[in-house]
Amino acid sequence: MAALLLTALLAAWSPEMVIRDHIQSNYPWPEVKLQIIGKNRELTMPLPDTVTVVGGSIPGRVTFRLSSSTGESAYVEAAVEAYDWVISNRRPMLKGEVLTSDDIYKGMINIKNIPKGAISSESACLGKVLVSSIAVNRPITEGLLADEKIVRKGDEVRIVIDSGKFKITARGIAKEEGAEGKYIKVLCPSTNKLITGKIAGAHMVTVAN
Repeated sequence: MAALLLTALLAAWSPEMVIRDHIQSNYPWPEVKLQIIGKNRELTMPLPDTVTVVGGSIPGRVTFRLSSSTGESAYVEAAVEAYDWVISNRRPMLKGEVLTSDDIYKGMINIKNIPKGAISSESACLGKVLVSSIAVNRPITEGLLADEKIVRKGDEVRIVIDSGKFKITARGIAKEEGAEGKYIKVLCPSTNKLITGKIAGAHMVTVAN
């Protein structure tokens, strides 16, 4: 009885099932859609243990060879589509706007429609500034984003000089704009000298000594 049940389970397979399992096990995409081309007949051979691409490329129109350990094989042609996650915007947005969680969403789209540099992580977008205006539902790419500039040219900043043993603070005037973590030139009015420091927060520049 157990042998008959095992035989029935091994026989209950389809080309779609085998090909989809192969793609999901060997390619990085979280979702795959496929359609068998031509007559979709049931194959009488045992459950295949090897799937080989013999024509075309994934995604696209592909010919697969399904082979079993008994030496039997069959050729199946299928149209394969692959999908992946990307971050897109919920509304039209203007150049200079800062992205928040309310502005973006994560969705799955056909990889053929995913532009180069598309971002799949929400955290990589939050707090970034758009460098150009975009229409609604556009995949967000790295080239569309820049760090938010928290110091503008002419801003008054606090210069912090840290030697490790002592810390000195002084008033400064930013001569360049920049985002957190960037280096800019700052004028120190008390000495009338330009120094280079790292933006460490709003209106604060640190200088290692």
